[in-house]
Amino acid sequence: MLVSQTRGPGLAGQVFRVASTYVGTVVGAGFASGQETLRFFAAYGRSGLIGIGVATAAFCIYGVMVMELGRRLQARSHREILHYACGPFFGRLMDAALTLFLGATLTVMLAGGGAIFGEQLGLPKGVGVILTAVLTGVTILFGMRGIMAANGIVVPLLTAAVAGLSAATIHFHGFGPILANSVPWPLLAPVKSWFLASWLYVGYNLVLSISVLAPLGAEINNRRALVGGGLVGGLTLGLLAAGIKMAVSAHMPEIGHVEVPMLFLARLHPLPVQWFYTLILWAEIYTTAIACAYGFAGRVSEWMGGQYRNVVVLITAVALFGSGFGFSTLLSVLYPLFGFVTLIVLLGLTVIGVKRWLT
Repeated sequence: MLVSQTRGPGLAGQVFRVASTYVGTVVGAGFASGQETLRFFAAYGRSGLIGIGVATAAFCIYGVMVMELGRRLQARSHREILHYACGPFFGRLMDAALTLFLGATLTVMLAGGGAIFGEQLGLPKGVGVILTAVLTGVTILFGMRGIMAANGIVVPLLTAAVAGLSAATIHFHGFGPILANSVPWPLLAPVKSWFLASWLYVGYNLVLSISVLAPLGAEINNRRALVGGGLVGGLTLGLLAAGIKMAVSAHMPEIGHVEVPMLFLARLHPLPVQWFYTLILWAEIYTTAIACAYGFAGRVSEWMGGQYRNVVVLITAVALFGSGFGFSTLLSVLYPLFGFVTLIVLLGLTVIGVKRWLT
C-alpha cells in the first residue's frame, strides 16, 4: 500500500523515514562494531579518509537512483532493479546470488545476536539467538512499515552513540595526533587499493540494501522525499564512517587485533557507556537481520507463489538451525568476495544514470 501524501507524514517526516531506513539497512553489525571501517578505510591510513569521501558520494548517488527506480518500476523486491540494471541473463544470476547472500547474512546475524548476549552480557547465547530471530520474524511480518518503524527508533540512537564515542576519542587524543598516527596497515586491508576497497564497500552494502530500498521507493512514492532521504542518508553514513575511522586510528595498531573495535573504545569509558553501546551493537545486528530477512522472504515467497507469512516462519527456523557461522569470517572473506560480484550491479546502474543524463 502506498503512503498517502495527504494523510501521511509531511515531506520532512518522509525524508526522515527514508533516511533512517537507508542508514539502518546499510549500517549493520559490521559497521557498528567498527570492523568494516577498520578494514575498508582505517587500514589505508590517511587515504582511507579519501575513500570515505568516495563512498559517501556513491551512497548518495546510487541510493537515490535505486529508490527512484523502485518508485518508477513499483518494485516489490530487488528482482525488478537487478533485471532492469543488469539485463535478463546477469539479472537472474545476481538475483540468485543476492538472495542466497541475504539468507547467509541473516544466519550470521542471528549468531551475532547470540554472541552479544554470551560474550558481552554474560547471558546464554541461545537466548540471544532466539530473541533476535523472533523479533526479526515479527518485524518483517508487518512488511515495509515494520522495517521503517524499527529503523526510526534504532538509527537515531546509533547515530548518537557512534558520534558521541568517536567525538570523545578524537577530543581526548586530538585531531592532529590522530592524523599523524593514521598510517597504512596492509595486513588488515581486504585489497591493495584504497580506491577499490571503497567501491567494494559501497558495492556489497548497497546491493544488500536494494532488497529494502527498491520496495521503499514504491512505498513512499514521493520523489522529493526519496531524493532528500537518499542524500541525508548517504551523508550520515559518510560522517559516521569518518568518525569511526578517526577514532580507531587513534588506537592503531593494537585495536587492529580486536574483534569489536568500538566496544574496545567503549570500555575506556564508565560502565553505563559500555552497556549502552553493547545494546546499540545488538540493535544494529537486529536491523541488519530484518533487512536481510525481508529481502530473502520476499524473493522466496515469490518463488513459492505467495504464502509470505509461512515463508517468514520457515526462513526464521532455517536461519536458527544454521546460526553457527562466524561473524568475523563473513566480514573478512564473504563481504569482499560479494563486493566484487556486486560491481556488476553498480556498473549497470552507472550505465542507466549516464543514459538518462545524456538524454
